[in-house]
Amino acid sequence: MGSSHKKLHKQTRRRRRQLEGVFKLIFDYIVYNDMPDDMRQPQRSAVDWLRELQPLTAVCHSWRQATLPLFYKTAIPYGKASTAETSHGALIRDPKSRATHYSQRSNVGLIFGNKGEQYVCKLVIELFGDVAPDAPVSILADAGFNSSKWLGIDSLRIAHWHGNLFRAPTYSSDSLARLNLYLLHALPHLSSIKYRSVDDRRYYQEFPLDGLLASTLSRLKEVKLVSGLIPDMGSSAFLPGLVSLNLRCPILADAAHLPMIFAETLENLDIGFSSVATIWNRFYSAGNKRSVKFKRLKTLVLEFMEPADAKVKPSGESKLVSLYDDCYFASSESSSVSGDSPTCTESDSPTFDNTGEDDDDATLLDPDSPTLLQFYQQRKPRDKTWPLFPKLQSLSISKYPDSISRILRHFPIESIQRISIRDISRGWSSLNATAAARLSSLRVHISPQRFGAKHDEYRYQAWINRLFSVSSSMVSLQLDAPTSIPISLPDVIGLTCLSTLSFSFRIDLGTVPNLLSRLPYLKQLAMHVHPWSSWSHRYHGLLDYGDYEMLAHIPPLSRSLRKLVAYVGLDTSASDDQDCSDSMSDGPMVVERELAWLLARVPSLRLFKTEEMSSKAIRACIDDMLSYKDIVPHIEHLLGVEIEVWKY
Repeated sequence: MGSSHKKLHKQTRRRRRQLEGVFKLIFDYIVYNDMPDDMRQPQRSAVDWLRELQPLTAVCHSWRQATLPLFYKTAIPYGKASTAETSHGALIRDPKSRATHYSQRSNVGLIFGNKGEQYVCKLVIELFGDVAPDAPVSILADAGFNSSKWLGIDSLRIAHWHGNLFRAPTYSSDSLARLNLYLLHALPHLSSIKYRSVDDRRYYQEFPLDGLLASTLSRLKEVKLVSGLIPDMGSSAFLPGLVSLNLRCPILADAAHLPMIFAETLENLDIGFSSVATIWNRFYSAGNKRSVKFKRLKTLVLEFMEPADAKVKPSGESKLVSLYDDCYFASSESSSVSGDSPTCTESDSPTFDNTGEDDDDATLLDPDSPTLLQFYQQRKPRDKTWPLFPKLQSLSISKYPDSISRILRHFPIESIQRISIRDISRGWSSLNATAAARLSSLRVHISPQRFGAKHDEYRYQAWINRLFSVSSSMVSLQLDAPTSIPISLPDVIGLTCLSTLSFSFRIDLGTVPNLLSRLPYLKQLAMHVHPWSSWSHRYHGLLDYGDYEMLAHIPPLSRSLRKLVAYVGLDTSASDDQDCSDSMSDGPMVVERELAWLLARVPSLRLFKTEEMSSKAIRACIDDMLSYKDIVPHIEHLLGVEIEVWKY
């Protein structure tokens, strides 16, 4: 009896942990979405979402236990400027304008009413419209926030969406000082500060949280700032402890410098909204010629944005539908390999108005490249060195305006495990397939800029052939290019360890069966399917109408694939290949039948996603297959496959 009681108790605890995990995912995604990349104003505030989810606490005792800590983990004051009274929330009249009111509300009263102070670990301030920066001080005071000591709050997040205001209010320095002083005293144990306001440059003369940053920098572990202003983080009177720094701010030549001691502790660094010429300026003081060495940095994200007068056109967005969100980016943590990268200088970079072809000989990932050797031998005397990254494991570069090979030379490619290159238009063909195969994950997204001529597509096909033919232990691969011709895959596949694979170029579906049969660990595949396929040429007579008996005699293609996403590209206007267009008179129907056959040969499949029209056609094909009773035992997994509509 005692044994069964212990077993039941263990099962109850396991189920409770599972339930808590599910609710945490829901709250993190819906309510506490931590400063998403989307710059647009959210449709609803976090306080509103909490009200919508509150009925969860009344379902049963176990649900109440699982959700209450999530309701109380974050204190949220909310203020919104309005010109008319609203049906809920208190109103505060703006002393500067009798026509404007503030609608305010928070969940602090709910926290006090249910004695949930012990759970609170984060303060999130949401401001909308023409709201003075010290308005949260009044909102929190009215809610009773000042009546308790919030020793458990270690994280602050402020988001202010000013919107399209008819006038640009100038907020006084006194208002900013009140906010900074209040937060400094109310939150004595801060270790994380996050701020977002992409249009604040119109309304402030200085970065709104300069005072708080200067006073808390000594104990901060994480800083994430998205702003049109330049924060002052140059204070040297602090102990090194910063682990994660995200700066989405303009990095100007005369910007205040960051203490070089940051390089001693940083493990994650994300820099955006910067030009090639100024991206590292903030890590160098005047007259400094030494290279900064980031001794612990493991993850580096660089996003470039050239000034309006630069002789470079901004990278365009891909016209193809992106499938990356449907292919979960799963890459295992790898131990870092220590090693110093040769010091390169910014003056080595070519000018932005270089209109030549890609440097095909610059095999940037190949240490034995003669071009790379010549590059180091001919370096000019450096006036400003690039930093060193001996422990770097993950590198992400987006919107680099020149040949991507120019910047990759500055990094210890031989020790990096994960590389993501997005929105590039030059230098992709110089990615050495053999060296790239040493990575555990690779993402290459080519923008439509200067890509589209036939020779570019054929060069891309040749690069794909080289990449897939090399033996590798890579586990995640994501490729995106604006191709119009069907891209095929080689018969010999060397990337046999892949578990996640995504194609956002138009792939020849006829080459996919061979691919699946050679990837024994593949779990997720997302692909953009070209309406023309070489299937009929490769598998003669296999898709004759009603001839499903063959399915009982051919082996499965994969016993590992669980999720398949297939976007069928029906737009054939971009292709002027006569053979291709002649074969596509009934192309969509043929491709959908081919996809149905593909599903029938993957017994491990659990989820299939495609666009609405194709989903209906493929369902019909599957129903037709299942009507043949003799083959049902061989394709019975199709009964359990969930077919979802993929929406752009």
